[in-house]
Amino acid sequence: MDPWTRLLLGVTAFAVLGYISVVYGSCASDPDCHFRLCPGRHSLCGVDHAHVQDR
Repeated sequence: MDPWTRLLLGVTAFAVLGYISVVYGSCASDPDCHFRLCPGRHSLCGVDHAHVQDR
């Protein structure tokens, strides 16, 4: 693998991990935030932000 391809793969991996850590990491510190499961599957679809009175 040439250096240019290796650099692009590294930058892509860093961007994906950074995005995941910002979205899901910020949800961990917020009491109104919870993870949403996909209907019919046991995997995460995203993050829901609902206030306690809305639940």
